[in-house]
Amino acid sequence: MERIIVHQNRYQDSARLMRLSSELKGLPGVSEAEVLMGTDMNRELLRDAGYAPTALEGVAPMDLVVALRGADAGALDAAASELERLLEAQPPPPARGDAAPAADLGDALSRHPDINLVSVAVPGLYAGYVARQALQAGRHVFLFSDNVPLEEEVTLKRQAAATGRLLMGPDCGTAILAGVGLGFANRVRRGAVGLVGASGTGIQEISTLVHQAGAGVSQAIGTGSHDLSAAVGGIMTEMGVRLLDEDPDTAVIVVVAKPPDAAVAERLHGLLASASKPVVVRYLGQARGQERDGVTYVADLDEAARVAVGHLQGTRETEPADLARERRALLGDGGALAGRLLGLFGGGSLASEAALALRSVDLEVEVPATRLDPDAPLPGQAHVVVDVGDDFYTVGKPHPMVDQTTRCELIRGLGADPGVSMLLLDLVLGDGAHPDPAPEIVAAVEAARKARNTPLLVVASVTGTDRDPQDAARQRQRLASAGIAVQPSATRAAQLAAALLTPAHEGSPS
Repeated sequence: MERIIVHQNRYQDSARLMRLSSELKGLPGVSEAEVLMGTDMNRELLRDAGYAPTALEGVAPMDLVVALRGADAGALDAAASELERLLEAQPPPPARGDAAPAADLGDALSRHPDINLVSVAVPGLYAGYVARQALQAGRHVFLFSDNVPLEEEVTLKRQAAATGRLLMGPDCGTAILAGVGLGFANRVRRGAVGLVGASGTGIQEISTLVHQAGAGVSQAIGTGSHDLSAAVGGIMTEMGVRLLDEDPDTAVIVVVAKPPDAAVAERLHGLLASASKPVVVRYLGQARGQERDGVTYVADLDEAARVAVGHLQGTRETEPADLARERRALLGDGGALAGRLLGLFGGGSLASEAALALRSVDLEVEVPATRLDPDAPLPGQAHVVVDVGDDFYTVGKPHPMVDQTTRCELIRGLGADPGVSMLLLDLVLGDGAHPDPAPEIVAAVEAARKARNTPLLVVASVTGTDRDPQDAARQRQRLASAGIAVQPSATRAAQLAAALLTPAHEGSPS
């Protein structure tokens, strides 16, 4: 059974929405609980999830919408009662000696005039208003919120650039400024590699690989995923590059982004070529570029990190280690692994890079445009790569880097499909991410293996460092103890998967 509950004009911030969803879903007999604001996009996502459109008629963006599915009417009645209790519950009082929370952004800035950056994480419908307030107050902005209209993004970024302020976002997942991580960021040492990225997990992957190589990050400036589109024109990417070129602590600049508009990329190339420092570029999902006018366009995130560190060390060695030994250990000599691969990624950029690595050895790969059903066979015939952070998986739910419930359901369900012979996974660590992801992944993999009569090979990468609260070494050890082939990066994991799916003498990456 299902039920939609609407509370008119009852705004809740994103953190409260997540807590409410989690509390309700944990109740007996409740199988789904989506708590969200009634924006156009959220209503559409609920309709796509199968909820009756008539129940959403007349819902406004400031209305609180609760979508429930449960075993029977009694379970839904109990959930509705618990919802009322949670909504009426007052937040805990401030700790002794603490001041009352600021009433609004203006109040917070007046109390703390030394603040020079504002982090905005409210629903997209309201995010532009808050960001504009911060810019007008002369502050930089980290705009974590997504679903901000494109025209509003352009206006905000032009306003920021005109006043010499950063507007990082919308949908900016990661930044590291003066050693402080924002959003989903890893704890890496300070150093001389500066990053500008229209890709949150792209920044995370490169920054952690730089750290693992013994170097460090000066600044990592996120721009939001649409910055290099034709409409936005690379406003914040160009500003970030200029800032890093002027930064005395930065010796090499790395740009990582989703595929840009061609005209924007060409204009940006002119700026990169004129920089006073070496520049490395990775455009996700694109094949290897070439060195042009002193700018190095690389084939993957691993190479971006290797080349950047090479500039610091005075070497241009970029070849990865050989995969042949690992392939033999998992598969022996000769033929390829039969069956299909299923990639389930928390990092969208890492999913894109994995699909490219598989296609580079002529494997057929599909990226589904709709939600997979964990209780149905894997559709189609090709190998499948999924970004579990896509909107149709996250409606009313935290991102899979925070809450692995959806991905673990897919592992248990589709991993039991006898046609699937290999799973390809990523774990992205850092502040803001799941506090201990490996045990949940291991439990899901073991459940899938128990439901099969044939072996299930699993390859996984861990994006993180020894300094992260989850401890990358501990996460790798836990995965490896369950018979999962652990790789130091998502690119490396995808290359190993590609080698396992192709005969040893054909296309196996070296």
